[in-house]
Order: sequence, then structure tokens, then C-alpha cells
Amino acid sequence: MALGSLNTLVQSTAMDAMIVARRLFAPLYTTTAADVIRMRSALPAVKSLEANKSCTPIDIRSALTLVQSYDNHFGYQAISKVTPLVFAWSRSSDCVQQLNRDKVPDERLPLTSVETPMITAIDFINENVNGHMGLIHGGMTTIIAHSTMSVLAAVNAPRGTVVARSLNMDYRKPIRTGHFVKIHAWLYHQEANELKAAVHFYDLDNTMLVEATSNISIS
Repeated sequence: MALGSLNTLVQSTAMDAMIVARRLFAPLYTTTAADVIRMRSALPAVKSLEANKSCTPIDIRSALTLVQSYDNHFGYQAISKVTPLVFAWSRSSDCVQQLNRDKVPDERLPLTSVETPMITAIDFINENVNGHMGLIHGGMTTIIAHSTMSVLAAVNAPRGTVVARSLNMDYRKPIRTGHFVKIHAWLYHQEANELKAAVHFYDLDNTMLVEATSNISIS
């Protein structure tokens, strides 16, 4: 068999294998937007946030207009059609109580000088963002971390333009697709128009999965 014919055969076989795999695994990707909303509303973590008088739900779609690239960052939401449920904590609330205090060094505690020092998001990790089967792609984790911290900055500076200048990620444990995560993002330093933010990802058993920090400018 000629080399060209062999290459064509290999490429054709690989393509056939991909098609078969997609058909086999397609039934796994059946979580609809209605499913996500129904399951989310029943979560104890959501009920606890809704009952807490120190935080209030925010219209994340209004914040989206403040972060121009947010839609791209949350591109996978076009698949699930469900944006994260987000709650804002006031500066009079005890944000530290919501965090694992032993996981936060003193120099990274939430600010008390801004109107909204922290937000908490409950997000469904859609099955279509797999890096490996059942696990989120690491790049998508970075996107969610970046976008959540940027939205927090935008909420505190509604007339400014948010620009993230750096992002440091610490992947502690895998994030599984088809599951919900709880995300705390908070501001811990401000100097003029320069902000420093941090974010923690937790599963619903309160195990930390990912930690990240970012330097953000407001112009």
C-alpha cells in the first residue's frame, strides 16, 4: 500500500473513531438549562446564601456590560444557557467567616474599605468543557477565575474599565464536570486605581479545589 493511501486510511479511521466516541458519550451530556436551575435552587449552599441577610443576589447580566470580554470568558455558558448565581457581600458583613480562615494569610484578608468586598458564585460546570472525561479543562478554570474577579472589580467601579494585568493559578484538586462549585472572590488590596483580588473554588463539601490571585487596574 502506498504511503499516501496509508495516511488517508489512518486519518479516515481516526475521524470515524471520533464520530463513534461522540455518539457513545452524547447521552452523558444531557443536562439542560432547566435541569441546572432546578438542581441549583435545591442546593443547601444556595438556600443558605438566600437566607443570609449579609449578602444579596446581584444581576450578573448587568455586570456583564462592565466587563467587555466577560461573554468570551464564560463562553461555555452558551452551552448550558445558565449564568452563575452570584451574591454580593457588603462591607459590614463578616466575609472572613465565609472563607476557610486557615487558608487565607493575614495580608490577603478581604478589604473593609470598598462597598462590595466579596462575591460568592454558585456555578454549574457543564459537561461540554471536559479536558479529560469528567474533568474541566484547566484553561476554562482560569477563565472562570479571571471573569469572577473581574466582575467583582467592575461591581465596585461601575464607571471604569476593568483590565486584569496578571493572574496566578494554584490548582489544588480536580474540578469535576457535571457538578456545582462554590466560588468566593474578594478584594484584598487597593491603591488608587490598582486592585488585588483573590478567588477560591470549593466543591459543595467545602473542599478547596483551586486558588488564584490577580492584579487588576481600573481606568
